[in-house]
Amino acid sequence: MTPWLLVDYGEVISLAYDATVQQRVATLLGITPETLSERYWPDRLALDAGLPSDEYWSRVAGRTVSVNEARELDRVDIGGWARLDPRMLDLLDEQAAAGVRLALLSNAPLIQAQAFDELAWTDRFEHVFVSSRIGLVKPDPAIYTHAIAAMGADPGEVTFVDDKEVNVDGAVRAGLRGVVFRGVDRLRRDLG
Repeated sequence: MTPWLLVDYGEVISLAYDATVQQRVATLLGITPETLSERYWPDRLALDAGLPSDEYWSRVAGRTVSVNEARELDRVDIGGWARLDPRMLDLLDEQAAAGVRLALLSNAPLIQAQAFDELAWTDRFEHVFVSSRIGLVKPDPAIYTHAIAAMGADPGEVTFVDDKEVNVDGAVRAGLRGVVFRGVDRLRRDLG
């Protein structure tokens, strides 16, 4: 039985959303950073499931956002999630060196999925699963079932790591071992 580690991206591999980028997105939308904070998350799962980005950004802005504006907002927005935690990358490399197979599972819009295709650090993963390409989002147990089937794994062989407890609960309902991410040092102990 080969163990698998299936990990989330946002605030697990990446650091928290960059406040400078948040300011830039708010400026592009013509709203305050506080308003952006209030409106960013309510429809984010819909975007991650495939809602066109112009519709998403229109909801966030409270006005119609053109397709071209949305493309620019998408480009700027993914930069907010682009700062990687080098300590987490080291932990993943340690796990791989110990014989653990790696896969990534992220709720993310299509532009982020396309970025993952181009980034060298994603070569660590045998599989990169992105919700917008699958049409399912965490915490729906079906997304985990989809991932483990593609991995050719038994659910009991897979440990799923996410910073959101609700997503870990969804993985556990699908039969995976779940670990809530509380920092790299804690994760190293949890995986030990």
